Amino acid sequence: MATVELEGFAELDHMFQQLGNVPFDVIAEALEEMAEPTERAVRESGLSMGVRDPESRVHILDNITHTKPKQTSDGGTCKITFKGSRTRGRKKTRNSEIAFLNEYGKRGQAARPFIRQAAESSGPRVAEAGARVMEKWIDDTTK
Repeated sequence: MATVELEGFAELDHMFQQLGNVPFDVIAEALEEMAEPTERAVRESGLSMGVRDPESRVHILDNITHTKPKQTSDGGTCKITFKGSRTRGRKKTRNSEIAFLNEYGKRGQAARPFIRQAAESSGPRVAEAGARVMEKWIDDTTK
């Protein structure tokens, strides 16, 4: 018969209990810290795929921002967005629409999935930014 021994279970259990009690201001700080590397990754990915429009002085990659963190039932949320718009002739187009067309393409224009690529490649950096905030909070609460 096999025997299972757990060492340090009490400490692990205590840590999980603490994570369930994270105040929203700590979650908001973690989201803010995670937004910056995400924005940077989207910008870099877009540049590598040629998303920048040489005919325009307003570029969607220069207008990436994030919303203020909002509390939700399961923690919080913060959205990465493309603010503003640009005008060509008389037609005004939102930067978010331009980003969508670049991401998914259209007839005669191949998709350039720069947002998906950024999300896939930046996961560890983004998680690390949030983990630093959470680890600091855990260290401060266990002292």
